[in-house]
This record gives sequence, structure tokens and C-alpha cells, in this order.
Amino acid sequence: MMEFTRRQTLAGLAASTFLAAGGCASTAMREPSCNSGAAMQSAADALLARLPEVATYNGAPGSLDGGPLARRLADYSPAGENALRSETATQLAALRNSDCATGQQALYVAVCEAILTSASRSAAIPYGRIDPFSYVNHAPYLVNQISGPAIDSPAIMSTQQSLRTPDAIEAWLEKLESFDTAFDGIIEKVRADGAAGCRPPKALLQKTLPVLDGFLEGPAERHPLIVALHDGMAEAVIDQTMRDRAETRAIAALETKARPAYARLREQIAAMLPRGRDEAGVWAQPQGEALYAANVRALGDTQQSPDEIHEIGRAEVERITAEMETLLTAQGMTQGSVGERMLALADDERFLYEDNDAGREELLDYLRGIVAETEARYDELLPPEMVPSQRLRIRRVPVATQDGAPGGYYDSPSLDGTRPGTYWINLRDMSAVARFALPTLSYHEGVPGHHTQTAIASGLGAAPLMIRIASFNAYQEGWALYSERLMAELGAYADDPFGDLGRLQDELFRGVRLVVDTGMHAKQWTRERAIQYMAEVTGNPESTCVAEIERYMAWPGQALGYKLGQLRLLDLRERMRAAQGDAFDVRQFHATVLGSGAMPLGLVAERIDRAIG
Repeated sequence: MMEFTRRQTLAGLAASTFLAAGGCASTAMREPSCNSGAAMQSAADALLARLPEVATYNGAPGSLDGGPLARRLADYSPAGENALRSETATQLAALRNSDCATGQQALYVAVCEAILTSASRSAAIPYGRIDPFSYVNHAPYLVNQISGPAIDSPAIMSTQQSLRTPDAIEAWLEKLESFDTAFDGIIEKVRADGAAGCRPPKALLQKTLPVLDGFLEGPAERHPLIVALHDGMAEAVIDQTMRDRAETRAIAALETKARPAYARLREQIAAMLPRGRDEAGVWAQPQGEALYAANVRALGDTQQSPDEIHEIGRAEVERITAEMETLLTAQGMTQGSVGERMLALADDERFLYEDNDAGREELLDYLRGIVAETEARYDELLPPEMVPSQRLRIRRVPVATQDGAPGGYYDSPSLDGTRPGTYWINLRDMSAVARFALPTLSYHEGVPGHHTQTAIASGLGAAPLMIRIASFNAYQEGWALYSERLMAELGAYADDPFGDLGRLQDELFRGVRLVVDTGMHAKQWTRERAIQYMAEVTGNPESTCVAEIERYMAWPGQALGYKLGQLRLLDLRERMRAAQGDAFDVRQFHATVLGSGAMPLGLVAERIDRAIG
């Protein structure tokens, strides 16, 4: 389920590698000089100046050791959003006009153009937030139950922002003290979006209020931000007096700046609730069809129509359901639909952990064991020289944000290597994390999924900063879903039929996503119809289905990348296998897919074609 790696690098590419579209002319047709590197660096600098939290999340220059980008939130006001969109257009034009002297530079420019082009397709639609480096491209609702500044800003401060030096601590405190003015801009933007006709779905507004309440509740000294400050300063070389002063200052900022800002935002969201839309899909918003089309192109990395994607989803649901039927019957489970039997299996005490701290820690230990076992099989997955050494940590999703968060997701390491990759698992509902479902989640989020892909990319060497922090949803999520199936093909479930059922249930979930995402946003399905369909088909607990459907409501098109990307990678693998015959080595296929970092799937296809001659 996320899910999402956000830092990638492209390096080590052959000088003759070109994108099918958007590449520069050959070296022979150019002057020896090349200004494309400067254009890419300029684009990164200009955009990150407007997206300081993206820089901080990634550990980019300017955000390290208390740098200026670590000291403030982004400008989310209407003026700030317009400036970001204008800057994106300016940098896209500059890249298109840049001179490129080498094939590698041509590739870099073309990939950077793809990043900015995706962020420009819906720029004429005034509401929402467009972030070139985001895994959701154009988010129609700035404030929602799963993302946006009210969630992401404190999360970055709690889990990604450094507190290792006095300057870093000072930057953290300055950022907290800026919440009052920054949130005034957020409220202004929400109101402007409303004036433009955007009325978020009522269900999302209702789920957003408890998230805001969570920030407002409880004693200040136990607030997650204050606890994060206290714990984060543990490695800083400072005396106790400085620690105490920092905490005192942070508590004052929380009580006089941040909490009042959240209270004002909560008042705004509550005032919007009576006018919230009953419709689930973005089609009901002004120019909603155009926004969805832009997101389908960017996040699904496809030119297929929503109708075509919907039918692909239904076909995948039928295929995977038949495989699950065979497995369930073999286990003596023959009564009821596949969904009903999977729901019964999820209630089986054999597969459940205790709903207490000890049970949660036991579950986390189990995940660590799965990751360690899979790491021991790297020689079956990759050429030896590509096996990554980057560390992976496994953590529980913070209680403060768990109600709206996905079931699991991945946060990439910082660019400077000081923060490891993190595999997060949501333990809000212990009945929704049955043991048989955990291996496939770990393969997706950890090894050989998101963590492996990102660790390889981050170890490739120097590449333009803009590329290293880019997001290609279908490539990244497609690889992670491909990894789930890969482990089954390598025998991971040979003696674990229930684990294989968990894998198929997760793959079925991704097929269902194609159906419900296009169903809500293009075919005008209701939220309730989507939840019912997902629950009946997959057999997932209702709490999981509700959270997932509401996630797709907030992020139109993001859920398409998983299955569409996986299908494309499987097709490319079979193309390579058919061409190479007995010489085919799946490790070389993986090396070709992963060896140059994240990129549009069209370029992956071109690399496969070059590899098979």
C-alpha cells in the first residue's frame, strides 16, 4: 500500500541511451558546450526554494544542518501556489531550450522534462496543490485526512528533519514558530479553492477533523512534536541546559503558535462540512475530468482511457479470484465467496496478534525476520555488484496519524545517507494485519520492493538533484507489486499456502483499485458502492476498505500505478525472456530495470529493447 519512495537517482547510463520522445539531438549536431546541467540545477534550486519541506524530507542541500530550507514551511497560500506553478512552467521552458552535449545529459533533460510536464498538464485548474516531486501529482484538496500540510509538516519534523546540531535544532524551532503565519496561508488557499467551486467530499472533511483534533489534544509536554524534539536531540552534542531551553521554547511555540493555527484550520474545515459534496469522485469538481485525466497520465504512466483501465481491473479481478478459489478449496475452505472466506480467514486466531503492546512488538519482530530472510536471498535477485548495503528500519505508523494512514508505506533514506529507509506499518486495527498477509507487505515495502529499488538508485553516484528527488509512481509502485509476485515465483510460499493467499489477496486489492478508482472518478460511483465492492471482492476488513477508498478519493489516480506498472514490467520481462531463450537470467532483467534509477516506463522498455539487441 504505499507505498511511496520519493528520492531517486539516474546515473551510470550509456551515452547513447535516449528517451523515445523529448531527447536532445545527437552530439554531432551540437556544439561541444552543454548548458543542460546548469538548467537542471537551476530548476532544482528554484523549485526547492518554493518547496522547502520537499528539500527537508529528502535531506537536500540547503536543508542540512539548519540550512534555510529547514526553517520554514512552504507557502501554501493562493499566491504561493500560483508562484510554484509559474516557476514550474518557467523551468520546463528553460529545460526545453537547453543545449545537450552527451547522450547521458540528453536522458537527464528528458526525464526532468517528464517530471515538469506531468506537473503542468492541469495547471489551469486553480484549486488544489500541484507538486512536481509528489506521488499524487495534482491533489484536489489541500487539506484532507491522509496528506497535506496539516499532516505532512509535523510528520517531516517528527521523523525526517535532523536535530543533530545546535543549528539544526534552531531551524526546527523556527519552523514550529512559523506555523501561525503558514497556516493562515493554508486557510486562505482553502477558501480560495472554495470560491473556485471546489467543495471536498463530506466524508473526507469528516475524517479530517479528528486528525486536527489529535494535534490539539493532550498535554503539551507529551505532544508528538515535543517528544520528537526530545528524542531527536539525544544525539546532539549540547548540554542539558540547551536541551531544556529548546523544549521550553518548543512548548511555548506549540501552545501560542501551532495549536492556535490548527484550531483556526479546524474551524474552517468544520464550517465547510455542511456544504461538503456527497459525490466521491473528482468528476464532480470544476474541470474534474481534466484533473483526473492529467493524474491518470502522470500516475498511471499510461495513455489508456479510464474505461480501458476499468476493464483491465475487472479482468485482473476475475483472474486472481480464480487462483484464490483453487487455493482455498485445497485448504478445505469451500463455503461462501472468495471474499467471505478470506474475511473468515482474517478472523482466525491462528493468524492474529494480541491487541496490546506485546502483540505489536511481536508483529514488528516477525517483519524484521522476513526482511532478514529475504536479504539472504539477494544472490537470486540481483547480480552481486548490485546488492545494496543501505539499512532498513521497521516502525509503527505514529498513533497521531494512524487513522487516516495507509496500511503500510515506505520512506526513502535521506540523500546524505544519515537517515535510513523506513518501512512503516499501520497497527491501528490489529484484526486488519493478519499474519498471513505480512510477508507480501514486507516484500512490497522492503526487500526486494521499495527499499531495494531505492537503495540501488541511491548508490549509483552523482546525478542531477532534480532527478534524485523525483517520483515516478507506476515505475516505483509497479516494481514493488512485481516484487510480491517475484517472491512467489522464487518459492517463498512453497510451504505456506495461507501466505500465498495473502499475496493473492493483496494483488487482488490492486486489481480492485483499477476498478474503484476509475469507478469513482470517471464512472460516478458512490463512496458506498466502492467500499462495498472492495469488501465483497477482497474480503478485507471494513476498516481497511473504508480507509483505502477514502484515500483514493483524496488522491485521484495514484492507486492506478501499482497494477498498471506491474503488468508493464511483467510484459517487458516476457519480451526479454522470449528474445534470449535459455540465456535469459532474471537477475539481468532486474539489473536492467533498476540499474539506472526511476524513470518513465517508456524508457524502461527502451532499455530492455537495447539489452536484447
